[in-house]
Amino acid sequence: MKALTPVLSAALLLAAGVAEASATITIFNADPPGQGFNDPTPVATVGGNTGTTLGAQRLAVFHEAARIWGEALDSPIPISVFARFVPLSCSPSGSVLGSASPTTFLASAPPLDGGVPAPTDAGVPNTVFPKQLTWYVQEMVERFAGVQLSSDQGSNPTEYDILANFNSTLDTDPASCGGFQWYYGLDGQHGDKEDLLTVVLHEFGHGLGFFSTTNPTSGELLPAGDGTPVPDIWAYYVYDEIQGKHWVDEDVATRLASVTSNALAWDGPAVKAAVPTTLIAAPLVRVTSAPATPSAVKDYTRAAPATFGGDITTTPLPGELGLASTGWACDLFGKLDPLDGKIAIVDRGGPKPDAGCTFVEKARNAQDAGAIAVIFANNGGVFLNPGAANPAPDIHIPALMLDTPDGQTLKAAVNAGVVNAQILRDPVAGFAGAGTDARAFLYSPAVVAPSSSVAHWDTSAFPNLLMEPAINPDLNHSLDLTVPLFQDIGWFAVDLAITGTGPTTIADGQNGTFTFTVTNPGPSTATAVSVSNTLSGLTFVSNSGDCTTGFPCALGDLPKGASRTITTTLKASSGNGGTTTATVASSSNYNRQNDTVALTVGGSGGGGGGGGCSTSSGPATPWLALLGLLGFARTRRRT
Repeated sequence: MKALTPVLSAALLLAAGVAEASATITIFNADPPGQGFNDPTPVATVGGNTGTTLGAQRLAVFHEAARIWGEALDSPIPISVFARFVPLSCSPSGSVLGSASPTTFLASAPPLDGGVPAPTDAGVPNTVFPKQLTWYVQEMVERFAGVQLSSDQGSNPTEYDILANFNSTLDTDPASCGGFQWYYGLDGQHGDKEDLLTVVLHEFGHGLGFFSTTNPTSGELLPAGDGTPVPDIWAYYVYDEIQGKHWVDEDVATRLASVTSNALAWDGPAVKAAVPTTLIAAPLVRVTSAPATPSAVKDYTRAAPATFGGDITTTPLPGELGLASTGWACDLFGKLDPLDGKIAIVDRGGPKPDAGCTFVEKARNAQDAGAIAVIFANNGGVFLNPGAANPAPDIHIPALMLDTPDGQTLKAAVNAGVVNAQILRDPVAGFAGAGTDARAFLYSPAVVAPSSSVAHWDTSAFPNLLMEPAINPDLNHSLDLTVPLFQDIGWFAVDLAITGTGPTTIADGQNGTFTFTVTNPGPSTATAVSVSNTLSGLTFVSNSGDCTTGFPCALGDLPKGASRTITTTLKASSGNGGTTTATVASSSNYNRQNDTVALTVGGSGGGGGGGGCSTSSGPATPWLALLGLLGFARTRRRT
């Protein structure tokens, strides 16, 4: 049975790969003659883009994004993108730059007709899914099954894997888009223009699976065709740090509360391993004394460093906090009173929404007034790393943003009396954008953003990450933590297998030695491999070899071509023999047919079969449910 259900489109603000991975991403030009990718307007070549027409340069950027993602992913099945360059929403306060979405999600379900196995109408068996009753994007299921499910033909976007729309108005009428214009170079030298390649890489990330199908405004899981709530693969890794649970283990109300908790993180082993080499130690403001307000003496860790200005290091920069005399510290309001030797606190924005000045102007004015550093107190807007449209080499003092509640607390403390503080990076406090446990934070602001919450890295990450909800001008076409996240959710093909040997019989009360061997033929690394064991008529004694604990055994990551061996001692606990059933598991494992081995031994009286009988553990073949069209639109706003 196949069902196609539309999901409401969502508006969206706007490191390392895996060895030997590759995929082919094909761009289908869906624009009519003379428009979009076919626009014949002559243009000069720019930044390595050799296209000589506007349409050709647009298409060249998309092909470059496809190349970058294709080199990072792993699939024998081509991935298709139905792409258009069309007019989208534009206004001086915010413009939609583009959107991309997976067109179809698939999940297994129990077999039909009273449990009788039945093939799906797409011919894909249930056993290809790494996790049962779990939504995956179509491209991943195509890779699991080795079968192309999209026709990649015609004018219907649902016949392709990804739908992408990008805004042509930035070229035809940039004034209506707040002055934003596209940069079509491939070298990242975009200046104050919008780097199209960065935006396309971001949106392709959503289309390839960087999203959550859970409704952020209700906490409800996406239902199957019969109305049954079904988690997506993200729900197994989205971690509620307040409750200490993954989303898949929470009820609807608890899950909803976590969306606005500022306490969601990604609990995947590949991302956790990559965080220490991707992010730097977290910046913070440490208040060391405040005689009039002792409750203010603590660390303020919700801090986002600016992309300009002096470095924030592990050596503390001490100073008294001081409020900027004009509040917003813009040229419009005049020169600031002296701030000699102080850490200035400056309000973000201006007297009206979007009526303030740039972060660079504020920092420059604080620096000119003698400040040694500047703290931007957020005004309730998107929490982000303060950026600069152009390089600002004259700004040499460190600058960072504190979230709205912390900024208000420090302003109130300064109004009450002297407050001394330090600005520093403290490795003990974790990483910029992750906790001390190396779980990378997901965007979960206090007010739900249906277009941004959860399906992005948090804006506190530094260096800035591709999949944050805001555009950061320092992005450099790196896929950073996104590829490890795709490794966690199972994008990379791994076919783990386990075999076992053991004695034919064990006398009652005697020990027997069993050997289990886990192998990974590749082509990718298997993440967080573990082995469990179920016993019948036998009692666990000990493990040795590559596991010295009891079951389940955590074997860690298993590279391509590697193997691990567990030597298990078991005692016969009945005179009738018994069975030991060992199962290997990993989130990146896609073939479950050879994941279990069952060894049966006879008792002291003979009986029983020989050891080494291998059995498979997968559920029967089910039906597939298909869902479609979750859109992510990237919007740019002035700060």
